[in-house]
Amino acid sequence: MMSGLLSRLRRRSAKSEPLLWQDLGIPEAIYAIGDVHGRRDLLGKLEDEIAADWRGCGYKDVILLYLGDVIDRGPNSAHVLDQIVSAAPHGARRAMLLGNHEDMFLAFLERPDAHLEWLDHGGAETLGSYGIYLTAAEIKKSPRRRVQQYLQASIPSSHISALRKAPRAALSGEWRFTHAGLDPSKPDSGQTAADVTWGAVGDLSKRSECSGRLVFGHFASDSIRTVGQTICIDTGAYATGRLSALRVSPGAACGALKFFEVCNSEGPDRL
Repeated sequence: MMSGLLSRLRRRSAKSEPLLWQDLGIPEAIYAIGDVHGRRDLLGKLEDEIAADWRGCGYKDVILLYLGDVIDRGPNSAHVLDQIVSAAPHGARRAMLLGNHEDMFLAFLERPDAHLEWLDHGGAETLGSYGIYLTAAEIKKSPRRRVQQYLQASIPSSHISALRKAPRAALSGEWRFTHAGLDPSKPDSGQTAADVTWGAVGDLSKRSECSGRLVFGHFASDSIRTVGQTICIDTGAYATGRLSALRVSPGAACGALKFFEVCNSEGPDRL
């Protein structure tokens, strides 16, 4: 079932809008945050640590960059999106990349009856965080328009708008940020949604060669992995209770890297 779902959504992504590399400029620091997957408890702790770091460094212009897959699996996806669309603390800006789970969510909102598989891959938990408890059977037997109206009435428009506007990749100086890596055989301008959102060529952190200054998530493990300056920071927050982030200073010659990790071994809180 999963392979069929991924195949259809990759085709959908490939036919969607051209890949957008958002230029983030050159802030004093970018804090790239790995896959949150509905763990609002971990995100709150991580953002507190990040805020203490940038204030301690005296930074006045920083970006909190969420690398995608902020929703699904964990219990508090709606609360995570609430935080992301809210105003950032003074001196910071928020930016979010589209992950494959957000891609699935948007596809479901367009045609719920055609994308029921998403419910089995974290979608049911995401809907539950909005107080929506539709089953696949109920969606199948209900008119599509009625289901869409129910979803629209229950999910804040600010959340949907933020996801629809989210780019799939970002640049800052020589640094690149994507959800799922990229295809190192192609130039940046030739990357596709399947490459950067779905990780079509696999986990670059498992290769021996560096793919340049690149930060991504998607490929969960119990630790951060680096190959030169190619870095995967998805530490499987939902399953491991560990959420990681990386500070990059794009204007610094060495990149001024610093890693962050917060833990909650007791499991996710239900807000």
